[in-house]
Amino acid sequence: MKILITGSKGTVGQAVAHAAQTSGHIAIGWDRSAADPLDLASHGPYIDSVAPDAIIHLGVAATPTGRDNEGWRTTVDWSLALADAAAQRKLPYVFTSTALVFDNSVSGPFTLASASNAREGYGFEKRCAEHGVLLRYPSGTRVARLGWQIDPAGQGNNMVAHAHREMAAHGQVGASTRWQPACSFIDDTAAALLRLLATPPGLYMLDSNRGANFADILQALSDQYHFNWQISRNEDYVYDQRLIDPRPGLPDLAARLPALHG
Repeated sequence: MKILITGSKGTVGQAVAHAAQTSGHIAIGWDRSAADPLDLASHGPYIDSVAPDAIIHLGVAATPTGRDNEGWRTTVDWSLALADAAAQRKLPYVFTSTALVFDNSVSGPFTLASASNAREGYGFEKRCAEHGVLLRYPSGTRVARLGWQIDPAGQGNNMVAHAHREMAAHGQVGASTRWQPACSFIDDTAAALLRLLATPPGLYMLDSNRGANFADILQALSDQYHFNWQISRNEDYVYDQRLIDPRPGLPDLAARLPALHG
């Protein structure tokens, strides 16, 4: 397949592009110089010039330019415009969302029946975009809610990079034993997003955490990859963010971090 990937230079986008190429697909990153995400009229001609077989939408307003309402226009308007374009061309469309569509006023674990409730910021924008893309293109859209990504290489916006920064700044990494984050290894996430192209349309939740707390996850990562992090355990944050989807999706986190079995 020829897959058009927005956000292909981002944390998850690079992993998806690599997984696609490794699987024998052609991965084409969205060229923002050829089609500005905020210039909706440019999208159709650009997509036709690429002629993809599918679209995976990971793009966000990673580097703000100061234009009016840029966050909403990028997160919501661009996503809906892509849903329209995919519908017109009958292309499979994967839209990536986030566990942040649930705010921490209500604790999880969250299921497919849980009502998203974020009222502001990025989580609210993603929540609105989810509803919009499913309404615009119900027969071809797959919405994938993602948790925090784990990349042992420590590149980009992910859990390992966060811990490295905390160690550099404070000599330790604070971690609550009462927070169960939605999270997964980034290569598992990338493979799952590609598989979604061949699954029925609808809502999916991709989370590997079956019950581990943040402190234990960081300790297991540090021990397995020899990061030598100093984990400072606390109970400062009490929240269960896990996303429960009974369909086959991501492997159990403990399969990648066997220490969590203990």
